[in-house]
Formats: sequence, C-alpha cells, structure tokens
Amino acid sequence: PVVKGEKSQGEKFAGGDTTTTLEAFISENGRGIQAATSHYLGTNFAKMFDISFEDDDGSRKLVSQSSWGLSTRSLGILAMVHGDDRGLVLPPRVAPVQVIVVPIPGGRSAA
Repeated sequence: PVVKGEKSQGEKFAGGDTTTTLEAFISENGRGIQAATSHYLGTNFAKMFDISFEDDDGSRKLVSQSSWGLSTRSLGILAMVHGDDRGLVLPPRVAPVQVIVVPIPGGRSAA
C-alpha cells in the first residue's frame, strides 16, 4: 500500500513551490519509506536562468518547471511487499506474464 503526501514548507525541496511524495507502508515493521518525489518548481529557476518561450500572442513568458524522481528504492519496496522466504510473486499489473521457476536438484557432484 502507498500513500500520497505533500511535504511541509520546512521539508520541501529548497527551490520549489511544493514537493509531493509517494510513501510505501511496510506492514512488517509499521514504518514508511519514501518511494518517489515530485517537485513543482514554478518559475523560480526560469527567473534565475532566464528560461522562457514565446506564446501564441508573441509574448515572452517564463516556463513553469517540475522535477521528479523514482528511485531503485521503489524496486526494493516492491520486493519487500510482494516477496517472502518462499520467493517473489508480482501482481499481474506489474508482471503480466507469470513465470514459475522450479529448481531441479542435480546429480552427484564429480569427486
């Protein structure tokens, strides 16, 4: 299970207007882990670096920007939520083709 959230003014990305997050709940320990973030930067960086465009009326406007990240931590969360000591079972929305790996014990080792 995941929860959408928004960072407080003290926690948000320093140059942005808002920061939203996706937090995953780990049921085994009752903790949460941040899986992804999205920062709405507005025109803050456009002002600093003079990033603009010409609109349909020929007026020059500053661009609005955003920045987002989805880390490999998300893959770890996926394995924690859908795996156990017996293996990993991914839901069909994640892995539409299901595969079962059956280990077959080998013969005697060469001595």
